[in-house]
Amino acid sequence: MRRRDIPPTVLDELRRNLERLGLHAMLAHLDEALEQAATLEQGYVAFLAGLVEKEALAKADAATERRLKAARFPWDRSFDAFDWTFQKGLNVQLVKDLMNLDFVRQGRPVLLLGRPGTGKTHLSIAYGRLAAQRGYRVRFYNAARLLAELYASLADGSTERLIGRLARLDLLIIDDLRHVPTRPEHATLLFDLIEARHLKKATMLSSNLSVKQWGRVLGNPALTASMVDRLMERAHVVNIRRGRSYRTDGPDAAPEDDRPEIPDGDEEQGTSAT
Repeated sequence: MRRRDIPPTVLDELRRNLERLGLHAMLAHLDEALEQAATLEQGYVAFLAGLVEKEALAKADAATERRLKAARFPWDRSFDAFDWTFQKGLNVQLVKDLMNLDFVRQGRPVLLLGRPGTGKTHLSIAYGRLAAQRGYRVRFYNAARLLAELYASLADGSTERLIGRLARLDLLIIDDLRHVPTRPEHATLLFDLIEARHLKKATMLSSNLSVKQWGRVLGNPALTASMVDRLMERAHVVNIRRGRSYRTDGPDAAPEDDRPEIPDGDEEQGTSAT
């Protein structure tokens, strides 16, 4: 293919049509592709295939960025930045096996349990980003915010629509279930959400509390037990409750003499994990 054989008016019309069709990557790479075709003496099919590939890759990248934005991750965390040697008791093999995302394809729950600062949020965001990059619909929620949003939906009767929308996500991440102010409706709302996703879609939930404490946190031990029963079915459990905190023991932690004392009994309270 020789560029000089193509009339300028044809090229102008081609550019206009590419713009009209929203094929912006093809338009941006058109001149480069024409030069390459002339240099390599490509045929029309090879020229067109190369140009279409540019568009397909650009659209795939744009779709990934939309999924990452829709997931609303609070920070950018990845497995590349995860310290695999810090937590001596971490089941590294299980954590790495879950990176294949079979649990998302199979709609299986994943529970991340551990004291504050042991890496639960880092792991959940890293799994979520990986899933979004591979084409799955993902949404990250802090547990307190999710409960507040579910409760607020009762006021305008949108609860069913909200739960329906959340139930369709390929991966729902509920981060940091802990001691927070609760309302009597919270247990029912969270149960309904978990029930809607049960055996269909993957749910990842992290907590610095033992599963036995969830009923007291949500204010309805009996209903919470039913919810836990569904979460535990076919679940993968990453238990790092005896792990060290990145905040207090990690490389960026303050010297031990400068750290405030933690009152007895407060070790399991804390804010959202790293």
